Amino acid sequence: MAGKFDRDETRRSYDVVAREYADNIAGELAGKPFDRAFLDRLAQELHGRGRVVELGCGPGHVAGYLAQRDLDVSGLDLSPAMVEQAKRLFPSVEFVVGDMLNLPWADGSLAATVSFYSIVHFDDDQLSTALGEMARVLKLGGLAALAFHIGDQTLHRDEWWEQPVALDFRFFEPDHVVEMLAAAGFEVRSREERDPYPPPVEFQSRRAYILAERPQSPEASPSVRRRS
Repeated sequence: MAGKFDRDETRRSYDVVAREYADNIAGELAGKPFDRAFLDRLAQELHGRGRVVELGCGPGHVAGYLAQRDLDVSGLDLSPAMVEQAKRLFPSVEFVVGDMLNLPWADGSLAATVSFYSIVHFDDDQLSTALGEMARVLKLGGLAALAFHIGDQTLHRDEWWEQPVALDFRFFEPDHVVEMLAAAGFEVRSREERDPYPPPVEFQSRRAYILAERPQSPEASPSVRRRS
């Protein structure tokens, strides 16, 4: 995919809508049993394995959910205003401002990264960089969990909650994301899909959930389990 998604516009747009976003989205997991089950399984596997970071955390509700399951978790977001909302809603969790294209953690320092709908503002070059950064900061055997909208379109918004924004939301075909994960050195452990929950719970798009691992050794062979 050609062209660059403008990171400055993305940051500015989320700063503008941060409070409205938090008020409308931070409680969404209550209406999403599939997502909760996915995160519960992830938390069970990661318990005691080290630090977990939610990337593109928005108002921090996914990080907050994982923290309630006794994980050592923190969050990162491009938008300073969104990070302030996350700190307000989940004061016991650490949140920092940062860019998924240049993560502020040392090589091999994290047990897992979680990216729920935070890859939607990337073109292929940017996604490649983001996945490379995830691989860099993960320990051997570390996990990357991603959720995203399925499709091949890009939707544009110039207004959100009656505020002016300039945001493009990219959908992805799961096979394409799997290929890019492989190119970044990951092995896909599982991939799942679900239909959208009815309005007003969420936007009406089919969703994908992928769990990938930074291999323990280069000799490890990939194994992918599919669920729908």
